[in-house]
Amino acid sequence: MLRNLSILSLLLLAGPLSAQTELSGDLGDATYQLGGSLSSRAEVRSEKFFGAPKVSPGRDGSLLAHLNLNVDFDEYFNAYIDFYTGLEDVYSNGATGVSELYLDFHKLFGDYSVRLGRMTFDLGDGRLVSSAPWRYEPNAFDGLLVSDLYNSTYWQAWHTRAALGPTNDLDDSFSGIFGTVPLSNDSEVEAYVLRRAEGSTQLEELTFAFRWHGQTSNGLEWSAFGALQDGDDGVREVLGQAFAITLTKKLDMGHNIGVELAFAKGNDGRASDRKRYSPVYIDQHRFNGRADIVAFSNLIDLAAMYWLDWNERWSFHLDGHSFSRQSNHDDVYLGHDVVAIVPASTSNAIGYELDAYCEGVISDHLSLDFGASIFSPLASLPSDDEQLWLFMQLVFNF
Repeated sequence: MLRNLSILSLLLLAGPLSAQTELSGDLGDATYQLGGSLSSRAEVRSEKFFGAPKVSPGRDGSLLAHLNLNVDFDEYFNAYIDFYTGLEDVYSNGATGVSELYLDFHKLFGDYSVRLGRMTFDLGDGRLVSSAPWRYEPNAFDGLLVSDLYNSTYWQAWHTRAALGPTNDLDDSFSGIFGTVPLSNDSEVEAYVLRRAEGSTQLEELTFAFRWHGQTSNGLEWSAFGALQDGDDGVREVLGQAFAITLTKKLDMGHNIGVELAFAKGNDGRASDRKRYSPVYIDQHRFNGRADIVAFSNLIDLAAMYWLDWNERWSFHLDGHSFSRQSNHDDVYLGHDVVAIVPASTSNAIGYELDAYCEGVISDHLSLDFGASIFSPLASLPSDDEQLWLFMQLVFNF
């Protein structure tokens, strides 16, 4: 506890020091911008172990620093590097690495831009592909990306190999093409074709996905996401589906409400096929409960959300989730690492979760995120004891 308090005190003292001049300047004909962040997180989980490493009881603290440098040599060429170091668990020796390191060549072939090096991706609002910022080590890839803006259509195409994070566990190769088109002033559609191959296995998987989002004239914001996975997993044929529909509405006096239905298919009774949707690159912390207990695989998640924008700096949130298995022929999938556990019964019911949290801005450079989650397991899990998760995170940006 004293250790965590000392880290938090350091960040709080850093707030008044953040009123410094911008870290930028000239290097001959080039310009540079130096930035970074220092984040401290404390977490406590209680009660039962459900079978996934990231949802076991315990107390953890982490300290992570990022330092990045962008150099614009001219309007056609720039370089970027992001360096990180820290402690994932305060009792460990920590880790150091480069999460991003790339060169951008603008208008290299006509209007095409080219990025070469180590990069991250955030696609489909993080439900499809994400750098997964809540994890200690982000998803990062080494490769080549080409992009262009043609009229109102923006597109990217890339071929990469895994470099950091869970993407690197199975030596992934990741390629794809993405495009976004505005349909009107109030909506746009995104389309994706992604290919993932695991170098250490015989998996080759294609994901066809879309995201259509916008806002109605009366202020109702909506988003529809759908994905179809096809390919081969060894001798098994892959055919998995997922979708999510989200509706949110701003009310008077800063009040907001929302509902969401998220569906990820599970395996059926045919052992020769893989019908389960695999959410390998999802930002697990943003979706399907803040406690990160349930994975977006063989899952139906019915969620109701309320939040209060108290002012421009502070918001208070209350989310409720009802989780169940889509198929009772398949396992329950838990945690960031999508760990399968054998169901404790034939029931589809996994559990309920209630999340209460606050997101705030202390200063222009210091933000705070804290809250609590209660997960109540149901018949599919091996224990009926509730799990309480408490967390607090301070982030100092400069």
